[in-house]
Amino acid sequence: MAARARGGGKTTTTGAPDDTQLRVFVSKLEVFLGQSRTGRLGAKQTIGAALGCALAPRTAAARLERVQRNRQSLLQQIAALSVPNDERALRAADLLQKAGAASIDADGRYQDWLAMQKKCPRRSLPPAGAAAADARATRLKRAFLAVFNPLARHFHQHVWRDTEF
Repeated sequence: MAARARGGGKTTTTGAPDDTQLRVFVSKLEVFLGQSRTGRLGAKQTIGAALGCALAPRTAAARLERVQRNRQSLLQQIAALSVPNDERALRAADLLQKAGAASIDADGRYQDWLAMQKKCPRRSLPPAGAAAADARATRLKRAFLAVFNPLARHFHQHVWRDTEF
């Protein structure tokens, strides 16, 4: 009789998921990472445009708000994802949640800062804590990728870099 993994997937009698479960999990995370890439690019372009005075600060803050809502939705999808009872999969899901939340925090600092700017922030100091928040998000993304990329390689999926999502 097979045991049930967290999220309802079948496992072998030893509790280890079969390759099919891991393949589905990796494929679902690939879709999430592709969607997250779109948000990452949108945030980066918006912040760059505001800092380069090509976009009004309040307009940039409003755009970042939309990106943030989409990214929050993606995090909720990851939280609801069926994760195989596999140490690598469980660790990857946990680190991805943490990395996503850290990225949202970093972008939120820029969003709040831009919302308070009256004019082009070109000569203004960056928002307080933004560099540290960005560095934390990058560390968590790298930790996630150290766990996820070997799984992606195993199933012949895209191997990601921390700057891609």
